[in-house]
Formats: sequence, structure tokens, C-alpha cells
Amino acid sequence: MKDNLEQFQRWWQALPGNDQRALGALSLFLGGLFLVYGLFLPAKHFFDGARAEAEASRELVSWIESQRPVLERIDPVSGAGTRESEGTLLQRVTAAADRHGITIKRFEPEGQDRIRLWIERARYEDLQPWFNTLIEQRFIIQTVNLDALPEEGMVSARLTLEG
Repeated sequence: MKDNLEQFQRWWQALPGNDQRALGALSLFLGGLFLVYGLFLPAKHFFDGARAEAEASRELVSWIESQRPVLERIDPVSGAGTRESEGTLLQRVTAAADRHGITIKRFEPEGQDRIRLWIERARYEDLQPWFNTLIEQRFIIQTVNLDALPEEGMVSARLTLEG
């Protein structure tokens, strides 16, 4: 290492004065570019992004806090906003289907909290409110396949629910 440094000093001293000044200025210029574009700007972009994320998080927290009164009004005992807890998964699904005039042709349980349903003929305008009821009861609709039937407004459906 010491030999390399001495060799560099001899090479530097062998250069004419104008070349030494030009290389010194070029070194300062390249060092400045490295500081600005290699260190300062990446750090500035990182801190600006972190500041923006922090501000977005603050806005989210304030929105959540503003929604607290709405959430406190939901009564989990009465079932407002929660699933109906009476009956099995199949009983809850068929009760909701009966309320909306949907006839389930076939069902296939998949474990305790999942069920696959087949509906052969239903009016599309009856299915949408039924789906909304299922969502309000906190069912998760995993898959839905709708096929149009020749009659206008009639569909067949296959769906998988998780409750």
C-alpha cells in the first residue's frame, strides 16, 4: 500500500503544473458530483418519501378516529352489522336465500366454514340483494360464476361462501 502511495506521489510530481491544477479541479468537481448525486439526493428522496408516508398515515389515523362514533353505534349483540349467529352455515345461507326468493338446487359443504352452492334458475335482480345480505352477515364470497340463460334476466350461478 505504501509503495502504491509513493508511486502515485512520484507520478503526480512528474506532471506539469497546469495538469496538476486541471486534475485537482477535476477531482474536486467529480467529488462534488459524487456528494450531490451519490449521497445528498438519494437521502433527500428517501426522507421526502418517508415524510409523505408519515403524513398519509396521520391522515388515515385521523379518518379512523373520525369513524369511531359510527363503529361504536354498531351493536354486536343485536346483530347489526354482524353475521347472524343462530344456526349452521347452511341454515343461515338458505334462510337468506328464502327471504330473497332464491332456490338453491344443490349444496356441498367444504369443511365447517365453507360451502359451495348451485343455483339453476334465478332472476339476476334477486341475486344482487341476496349477495348484499350475505356480505352484511359477514360471509365471504370466495367465487361466483354466473351464466346467462336464454330467458331475459335469468341466470344460473355457482358460488363458494365462507362464513
